[in-house]
Amino acid sequence: MNRILKMILLLLLISTIDLVLGQEKDIIGYYPSWSWRDRNQLVNSKTIPYEKLTIINYAFFIPLPDGKIVGKDPEADSHLLKGKLDSLTGDIIPNTSLIEIAHQQNVKVLISIGGWEDSDNFPQVAADADKRANFAYWCVKHLKDYGFDGIDIDWEYPGYVPHNGMPQDKQNFTLLLQTVRDSLNLLEKETGKYYLLSAAMPATYSHTQKIEIENVARILDFMNIMTYDFFGPWDALSNHNAPLFAPAQGDPAHNFEGAFKLYHERYGVPADRINLGVPFYGHTFSGCTELHAKHQGGEKELFSEIGSASYYEIVAHIDLFSRYWDDKAQVPYLISDSKQLFISFDDTVSIGLKADYILKNNARGLIIWQIMGDYFENGETPLLDIIYHKFYTK
Repeated sequence: MNRILKMILLLLLISTIDLVLGQEKDIIGYYPSWSWRDRNQLVNSKTIPYEKLTIINYAFFIPLPDGKIVGKDPEADSHLLKGKLDSLTGDIIPNTSLIEIAHQQNVKVLISIGGWEDSDNFPQVAADADKRANFAYWCVKHLKDYGFDGIDIDWEYPGYVPHNGMPQDKQNFTLLLQTVRDSLNLLEKETGKYYLLSAAMPATYSHTQKIEIENVARILDFMNIMTYDFFGPWDALSNHNAPLFAPAQGDPAHNFEGAFKLYHERYGVPADRINLGVPFYGHTFSGCTELHAKHQGGEKELFSEIGSASYYEIVAHIDLFSRYWDDKAQVPYLISDSKQLFISFDDTVSIGLKADYILKNNARGLIIWQIMGDYFENGETPLLDIIYHKFYTK
């Protein structure tokens, strides 16, 4: 009887451990290499809030026409990934490499390849077996050279004509991912270490229909759905950058929940392999003081980027605005009558609701574009904090 009781207790303990482990969520922060100099290198390898992240996606490396992969900012890659050099000895100073510090805190670092501005070469690489093999070779080479823990493919998007997309991309994207996965499996046999493979995926059906989602899902460890930029200053009317639910106007599928249902319900992707995205930035609409109203394009003077503003920039000018809340879309927005300016953004309330949605629907976690966006001069990270609090504090 005692033996049986011990076995039952052991099984209960194993089940409890599995349950706890199953509740762990991904918090994946994209780190854009070309921005490392911003604000006097404020967010660097030493100051990244590693303790609040599970994975860092280092963005971006770029695919060339022959399949070779190069860094978007070689100086940043050397400084951040290899580590800072001692000016006297020329040796790398210990504990200055982003990857080294991340590993010390049990955070994985993936190399993210592509991006919106550098996806034009993916179609021709994916279409050719030799180029696919060369691409996979360079993936493995960079893993070995830098110590990355895996690959994140950010092809925006297969079949997207303005980025040289063609119909064959639908099958070729699968072939490219499989070639990379096979190479990672061979590397695992060599090193004894498992390497992750993920992809940044589109959030709308117009793009997913040009991808073999079911086949891709079987190859990837997880998918990172880019649930932002649903609406922006490129549209005729002001609207939300990243609504949680369908807004009153605009495509009713263009929202956080719509993207989750697209992948999970339409394509059958398991919820625990789906990460959804949150933006640490907003979109600006000049000459506009209403939601769903005509505007004059992105704001050009108040913020560092036309049409967009990082969260820390928005907060710096918050006194110019009145805050409003859209009960239907479950996101805030700002209006300045004096500046004739409308801003769609996420704050701690809306980010918290999106984290709650992940928990309620048993999704894998959240991706963040990008972790510099809510990093304040004093080191505070309010948006990241609310995600970490929701996922990891009881």
